[in-house]
Amino acid sequence: MGHHGQPYNEALRRWSKCAVKRALAIVLVATAEDVSKTIIMCQSHRLPFVVKAGGHSPSGQSSIENGIVIDLSKMREVFVKPDERHVVASGGALARDVIKAAAEYGLTCVTGSTSHVGIGGLMLHGGYGYLTGEFGLAVDNIVAAEVVTAKGQIVWANEEENKDLFWAIRGAGNKFGVVTKFILQAHPVSSTVWGGVLVYTGDMVDKVVEAANNWYAKHDVKASAALALGKAPDGKAGITVLPFYNGVEQDALLNFAPFLDLTPAMRDTSEMPYWKINTLADDPYAANSIRFASANIKPQLSPEHIRGALDKLNTLYATTPEANATGALILMVQPDGIMRRAREDMAFSWRDDHFDVGVAVQFADPALEDKMVSWAQDFAAYLSTRGDSYRLYSNHSDFSASARELGINYLKVCQLKQKWDPDNLFPKL
Repeated sequence: MGHHGQPYNEALRRWSKCAVKRALAIVLVATAEDVSKTIIMCQSHRLPFVVKAGGHSPSGQSSIENGIVIDLSKMREVFVKPDERHVVASGGALARDVIKAAAEYGLTCVTGSTSHVGIGGLMLHGGYGYLTGEFGLAVDNIVAAEVVTAKGQIVWANEEENKDLFWAIRGAGNKFGVVTKFILQAHPVSSTVWGGVLVYTGDMVDKVVEAANNWYAKHDVKASAALALGKAPDGKAGITVLPFYNGVEQDALLNFAPFLDLTPAMRDTSEMPYWKINTLADDPYAANSIRFASANIKPQLSPEHIRGALDKLNTLYATTPEANATGALILMVQPDGIMRRAREDMAFSWRDDHFDVGVAVQFADPALEDKMVSWAQDFAAYLSTRGDSYRLYSNHSDFSASARELGINYLKVCQLKQKWDPDNLFPKL
């Protein structure tokens, strides 16, 4: 697809407006062979290229100026092997494609908390989600992958075949090849789960934090909660809780009683299919430009710390009204699933009980981008004063600092990069 016309402009669209870049051409691939031929063509003509699955990278990691986009959006096929509890998904599949296909068999896969993200970026670099406490990270549930390498070879990677590549892609996947097919571990899920939205104003922060700590102390792996720090109905920064329970409403209400007893400013909770709960925070094409930053917080939450975060948000809203949709999401899950694997089992190394925190700054004026990115980094640094200030999560740091994203596995990843992509055709470390 050349660089003109409506189809080309539609293919340029990304979740965040500041991720849009004008490619020299966009190749809508349909098979692994198409991907292979495109990579070989780019090498022979010395053309830079990027790979686009869901297009969710806010800084535009799936976009390129004057280069080639290998667009996987035509590769969204998913089929289920219910007897093996496996889901086979093509590399361009979105989380919703996987979840809905598995749901027909009473199964699901670990994904994130929204349905419109591509599984490639999400799963290859971690993948925190509502089911992580029970079943681990999304990356832990990759059974095998079909990979197109820097040489254009189409290979399978799993625990028996190309084991070193399989180790590397699970945590540093975008630096080693294009995954054109996943085999994923699926898990039984209740016919309905419980969840929704609970909104609390900022003046309740101490009580909400106390409730969060009391709820977390119950150590129920079926329960998780996302705490969104952002603008509340009163126009000031507050806390919105997105509760989730993999079970019936009666058990969920008992589990989340510490939150429910506070009488939130707004409550909208119910039983629903698992696929639906992953759509509650969906925004496939954001109205604004968005940039991310990565933070983490070690349990328990501190009222003073969270109050300080709300104060910083209120200051931003007052000084930069265009950024009043900015916030952060603290995902509280039990560590059981995460710590089931050792740090060196795969390239993804962050095996601890810290809560992942994603900072998202939103702004309409492109001229604000540098200012907002700097603010996001400072805000993330503040949040991480109660966590590990070195650690970064790739899907929220947007692949900006490889060593801090890979932790103790960085050197081994570098060694394998020399084997599988010595010319750095894929993103550099």
